[in-house]
Amino acid sequence: MSSSNTGGPEEPFLRAAGMTKSFGSKVVVDDVTINFFPGKILALLGENGAGKSTLISMICGQYRPDSGSLTVHGKTCTFRSPKDALKAGIGVVYQDFRLVPPFSVVENVVLGTRSRPNRRAAARIEEIAAELGFQVPTHALVQDLVVGQQQQVEIIKLLFRGLDILILDEPTAVLTPQQSSQLFTALRAIADSGKSVVFVSHRLAEVVESADHVTVLRGGRVVADQPAHGLNKSDLALLMVGDGIATTTRAARNRPVGHSVLRLKNASTAGQGRDVLNGASLELHAGEVVGVAGVSGNGQRPLADVVAGIVPLTSGTRETQEERIAYIPEDRLGTGLVGSMTIAQNLQMRDYRSEKSGNPWWINPKTLLAQAEPLIEEFHIPAAASIKVSALSGGGQQRVIVAREVRDEPRILVASQPTRGLDVVSSTAVREHLLDIADKQGAVLVISEDLDELLEVCDRILVMVGGEVVAEVPRKEATRLSLGLLMVGSPDGEASQ
Repeated sequence: MSSSNTGGPEEPFLRAAGMTKSFGSKVVVDDVTINFFPGKILALLGENGAGKSTLISMICGQYRPDSGSLTVHGKTCTFRSPKDALKAGIGVVYQDFRLVPPFSVVENVVLGTRSRPNRRAAARIEEIAAELGFQVPTHALVQDLVVGQQQQVEIIKLLFRGLDILILDEPTAVLTPQQSSQLFTALRAIADSGKSVVFVSHRLAEVVESADHVTVLRGGRVVADQPAHGLNKSDLALLMVGDGIATTTRAARNRPVGHSVLRLKNASTAGQGRDVLNGASLELHAGEVVGVAGVSGNGQRPLADVVAGIVPLTSGTRETQEERIAYIPEDRLGTGLVGSMTIAQNLQMRDYRSEKSGNPWWINPKTLLAQAEPLIEEFHIPAAASIKVSALSGGGQQRVIVAREVRDEPRILVASQPTRGLDVVSSTAVREHLLDIADKQGAVLVISEDLDELLEVCDRILVMVGGEVVAEVPRKEATRLSLGLLMVGSPDGEASQ
């Protein structure tokens, strides 16, 4: 990889100085200054709502700052669009990849450039991939690649354009431990070539292991900007949230495991592609937290929908006598909430037909607000009941869903990606509620791509591959390595513990 670094070793590729951005009366980013240096990996940390996404959006040209300046290679720049940022050498890999699934790898990489999807472009892509240790077939369709390969295509896109600054938003959220390790090895190679790498993460262990420098935002302001050397996870959590806030989940209690409350046997669902059930079987018991691990798109979403009772089976059986089933879905705004409705209205979605919400012809707004206030206080929802849910950060939205779903102590709780993208405090709060349900002899099914989360809260962990449950591992015997091997179909996963 070639680098276009024209500055000295202490001169940043990019300096964002005094960046400020408000939405209405709320100041989201407040006088933030940050530097991106060549040859360095910077971790950008902060709670949900701390201003990270807004700051990145200003740096990459999606938002224009209310005040502040951007200097790239010593020249002051004004970005009116992401295209301007790309021309200045700044690119972003988002959590939701910006790829065209029916196009090939080479077609996706050259899209938007003057290059054509020919042999010369394919050769350059193969060269970049080889330098980073990526295994990406250039003429394969993106829709046929696994999620880790799709992310590699996004990185190759930026390097193909010769960009100097790569920003990655939660890059390991959907990767196995092995894929995450490979990613950070590649990011180190990119930094060593003279480029600047920035990543946003809530997984503090990978920050400690991989970052050269750490910048922490709290309440829209920089509260720490220092080398990562010598910092541990506790140090980072304290910088992010301050004193007096719990950032670790209590140890799971030894609960008595009760009777069977739900059983799937050889369950299959309709659909195309990999993300369907294909003869999956599992059993849930009262007082138990069961985890589901797997590479994204191996049947986890339909499994959650089937267990929750909202998607029918094409074959197999689903047996349960329980009616109090709660569901925290993977897609917060698409499935779990209505963004245009208020917090109070979203909190009452399960009970809008009951007498406590009004009468069959009219829902009393004052009653909704009054019922919402105790939940807002108990679950620390960071806004008034009359605020629209779409105005909340991801952590705030997740707290609304959790409050609504666990308030009546369900007998079965399905929690799909319950803490994805949440900060350390919000994640801790959600996990505590999952354990509380199990302590009260509810059955909890946790589907998560965060293996540390599964190891922290689950009594046993199932692994899904190709729509099937291929392994079951007791928590005491499970490791990140063994689960990761099972997730990619290795028959030796259990033996590798």
